Amino acid sequence: MALSKKKSITPGLRSSLDASGSEGLGFSSDEVEEGATLLDRTREEPGAEGPSHSTGKLLKGFYLYSVASEVFSVVSLSLFLPVCLEQMSRENGFLPPDYLTPCPPSSQAPPEDGEEQIRCAVRLLGAWIDTASFSLFTYSASVAVQALCVISMGALADDPTTRHRLMTLFASLGSCFTMSFLLLPPSSPIWPVAALLALVANVSFGASIVCLNSYLPELGRSESGTVSKLGHLEEVMETLKSIRATPTSTSDELLMANQAVAKAQDDYIFQKSLATSQISSRGVAAGYVSGIIALIVLLIPVTLMKGSTWALRCAIAGSGLCWAIGSIPALFWLRPSHTAQAMDGAHYGRPRSSTASLAESWRGLGRMLREWRKLPQTFVFLGAWFLLSDSFATITSTAMLFGKTSLGMSTSNLVIIAVISPAAGIAGAVFFPQLQKSALRWSNLHFLILLVLLASLVPIWGLAGLRRQWEMYLLAIVFGAIYGSFQSYARTCFSELVPSSQAARWFGLYSITDKSSSFLGPLLVAVVTNITSQIRHGFFLILLMFLLALPLLLKVDMDKGRNDAECYQRELMEAFTPEDYEEDYVQSDDR
Repeated sequence: MALSKKKSITPGLRSSLDASGSEGLGFSSDEVEEGATLLDRTREEPGAEGPSHSTGKLLKGFYLYSVASEVFSVVSLSLFLPVCLEQMSRENGFLPPDYLTPCPPSSQAPPEDGEEQIRCAVRLLGAWIDTASFSLFTYSASVAVQALCVISMGALADDPTTRHRLMTLFASLGSCFTMSFLLLPPSSPIWPVAALLALVANVSFGASIVCLNSYLPELGRSESGTVSKLGHLEEVMETLKSIRATPTSTSDELLMANQAVAKAQDDYIFQKSLATSQISSRGVAAGYVSGIIALIVLLIPVTLMKGSTWALRCAIAGSGLCWAIGSIPALFWLRPSHTAQAMDGAHYGRPRSSTASLAESWRGLGRMLREWRKLPQTFVFLGAWFLLSDSFATITSTAMLFGKTSLGMSTSNLVIIAVISPAAGIAGAVFFPQLQKSALRWSNLHFLILLVLLASLVPIWGLAGLRRQWEMYLLAIVFGAIYGSFQSYARTCFSELVPSSQAARWFGLYSITDKSSSFLGPLLVAVVTNITSQIRHGFFLILLMFLLALPLLLKVDMDKGRNDAECYQRELMEAFTPEDYEEDYVQSDDR
């Protein structure tokens, strides 16, 4: 039944669209047909697994995986992994200039206010590397590999079934490698393997989040308020069609009907944007809550063990265990329904081999980059995202190292900061969408620009102040509130600028842009730190990237970008035939 529904989609909406002229109204026929499918499927017979049921499971899975994976992100990526790598290298390092005296613990002799900690170096691959730089180099390498991985999985993740398998694979790999930290003490001669464990864990986390983000467009379109707005649009377009078909209709009636259609269209677009934003924000907030709870629980044992490397390794392994346990029900709920698999099979034809899909992912990247003329607003946004993601990633990857190595903060104090920051992130992720909904009704882009302006104050603060430990607590509140909402609004804006049928592929490019820049920022800070022994100088780079990103964001035209994406989607659907991929199909019966 699901496969034949395509031929009987709410005929009133499509006929009204044809009679009214969707292009004249700026509304995509593909968008209306897609939404009409949702409306039609809500009228399926009782007992069938309708969209509300399947969407409800997807939504639960989306939120639960956000919770499970964010424990790893907040606990390990943001705090314990960089601190643990620095501490492990410090326990094997020596003090310059003669490199004969072993490095003392960073918290053994906290610096006086306004002074910075003595630097420590470890010898790796024949070179002396600053212990803070070692952690940053590891992070840079992991995001570089992550970018390559995300490119390769682009075409694979467009298929709902394969997307789910990839999420399962990366969740399993990431959680297992994270838990493996428990088996590697700093006294081991192979302690640098910790960098490999961190690399695989970070790559797996990022790749799984790309798959998770690919569910956002579907969740936003299927939200009850969005479907309701689309139903109202159908009604007013039917009214317009009726008025046009009536010879005695006046020009005033026709004008009012056209205005009603335009308003209904705007309401639908706004509701879909708002629903996607709220789902994204709630996912971020739920993840932050889980991370905060985990940090509070870990604060007691870490404090009792005085921030030892063993305590840090236990905390990292614990976050991996939470990631693994929470992923089990989440992945169960995120499984594609039989209807979705059947519809996907009808759209794409026979499945392709993994090798063909990998090759198609790289060809698809080249095609996407060549499509900048058709989607100029999308690529302007990506240019701004390249700089902004690097700025935020560099702050998050270096803040804890700065507090530990430059201000001499203890691990317990860093845990408190790590609790404060996501707690403020929850407030930011909830406050700004509520402000958007109830008061200002600003667009997602306007809120994003506001957040970037506020975030640019952070590196200025780092350059002009940040000389005392108490300032780190205040900075954690400010940065956390901004960053929590920034992530949500950035991915929501981007989801409005891409063709819906290739959401996974374009979110792959979004992540590639993120990881490409995120690789560069920490790498440059690591080089500067290794040369000058002052991690503070990295704030100059961060401020510069914020200032370069603002003009690009101001140039983005969201209305034009949405229309461009809808036109591109129509071209894809009109040009697609299963024979286009015949050369990539597997011609055996093994599948």
